[in-house]
Amino acid sequence: MTTDTMPESTLQAQMTRLRQFLSAYMPVAFLFGVVFVILGLIFRDIATGISGVAIVANGGILFYALRSVRQGKVQTAIVITSAGLLAGGLIILLMQPFLFATLMLTPLLVVVLGLQYLTIQPLKRLIAVSGVCSLIAIIVGHVLPQGMIASNLPEWFKGLLEIGGASAAIVFVMMLLWHFSVLLNEMLSSLRIANRELETQQTKLIRTNEQLQQQLASERELLNLVSALETPVVSLADGIMLAPIVGHIDSRRADMLRAHLLETVHANRTKLMILDITGVTTIDTSVAQALMLTIQSLRLLGCRVVVSGISATVAMTLTHLGIDMRAVETVRSPEEALERLRHSDLPAHLPVLTNGHGTLNAER
Repeated sequence: MTTDTMPESTLQAQMTRLRQFLSAYMPVAFLFGVVFVILGLIFRDIATGISGVAIVANGGILFYALRSVRQGKVQTAIVITSAGLLAGGLIILLMQPFLFATLMLTPLLVVVLGLQYLTIQPLKRLIAVSGVCSLIAIIVGHVLPQGMIASNLPEWFKGLLEIGGASAAIVFVMMLLWHFSVLLNEMLSSLRIANRELETQQTKLIRTNEQLQQQLASERELLNLVSALETPVVSLADGIMLAPIVGHIDSRRADMLRAHLLETVHANRTKLMILDITGVTTIDTSVAQALMLTIQSLRLLGCRVVVSGISATVAMTLTHLGIDMRAVETVRSPEEALERLRHSDLPAHLPVLTNGHGTLNAER
């Protein structure tokens, strides 16, 4: 897992462990380097002395890497540490080829270390460099089996160094694997927490969606109610209805009015519809055209339409707009429409008023 996919809390914890790791590894490197230098002096072995100097230099690199971590430069610290390990391993291999088996683990350790902190591109480069170093180590092991400089160390002491080096490498591997396992556990824990949070958010979203759906349904019902209240249709008698229109009429309301009246006429088999526009104070071309379209639509359903309550202002406006109202039956008021209905010769399908109190008789 690379640092570009780590949560911030996990990254901070990893930086803390990296500081602890470098703080523990740095004095060990200095100690081993000093021991090798002393052994080189005791046995007058130049190869061992050079190996000791390389290990001490690696300790210095670790010190610089530790400073980089404290400054927040984690990837720089990992690159420096990896370069020191690979370069130091190659130098020691050239001087002490009997440590070949132990030093071959160095590229693997470097890759394991880089997996925990490096982003994708630096990690790819590190893997490539580690592979090249492994290839070089194999070639050196075959071409220079005795090393570049002959060693004066006794064979029994070389055996001890091999055992000590292998033990140190195993401890190093175990530390890195433990470090990596802790990282994976933290990442799994973070993923579980994130998954629980996502489930909680999903539950909240589902509840919010349900509430919005209920609110939307309520708003639809409210709009239908408002639409019905905007254009109430009153039944005056069997087959005769009055639709008083009040207020400003725009295109939206005109469409709703037409749809509502058509539905009412169709459902109630209305024979006569009185459209009372007394409450309409202003009218324009679009409203007038919408009104004419409504009248024509109602006629297509077999309903006779009478328009009442046209004010002087509306009449003047219709005249200026050039709206032809000759095909529209108009009266001053709904009462006049009923009065005309009582005294006129009506089609056979319309009822006739029989008294002055608004009672209608279905027989002629």
